[in-house]
Amino acid sequence: MKKAFILHGMSGSIDESFGIKLKEDLTKLGYQIFQPTFTILKDITLESWFNEMDKYKNEIEDDSIFICHSLGCLFIIKYFVKNNIKNKLIISVAGGLCKHSEVFPGYEFLIPFIPEEDELINFEALNNKLYNIYSDNDHIYKIFQLERYNEKANAIPVFLPNKGHFGRSSGVKEIPEIIDIIKNETK
Repeated sequence: MKKAFILHGMSGSIDESFGIKLKEDLTKLGYQIFQPTFTILKDITLESWFNEMDKYKNEIEDDSIFICHSLGCLFIIKYFVKNNIKNKLIISVAGGLCKHSEVFPGYEFLIPFIPEEDELINFEALNNKLYNIYSDNDHIYKIFQLERYNEKANAIPVFLPNKGHFGRSSGVKEIPEIIDIIKNETK
């Protein structure tokens, strides 16, 4: 059976935004869905995220697909590099890349999630396709940080105007472009 992994961001499940529709569409395409439940908000640590994802490591196959939101887009880079995982398709939603100095005050606990230059280079060597779906009115990342992610992670950009951060406050309940990408890349 085909496998899809959905990685949430800092605030938790994406079911309050595009997650429910995404899971319905993936199920129709015959995917078994895995949704790690990472620590959120002030309880976040990189170690706890690694420990949670390790529970699913034996399920990851070369043709598994990954859909990541926000912080999950950074985490997947670190996780794949640490575990030397090669993968066919990753779709990031609101993937942005901050410099350490650009992290919001009070959120310094997220700095360990920011991939270093060597991790970005190793990640690119491991993966065949990475897309980044992003918007111009994201309230978390500035446009140059979203575009930096595209450049540094070698992501194929998919720009959707006026969609915010694609989370709870954005009001986005579906992103059909995700399924379009999956269909085109898994023919």
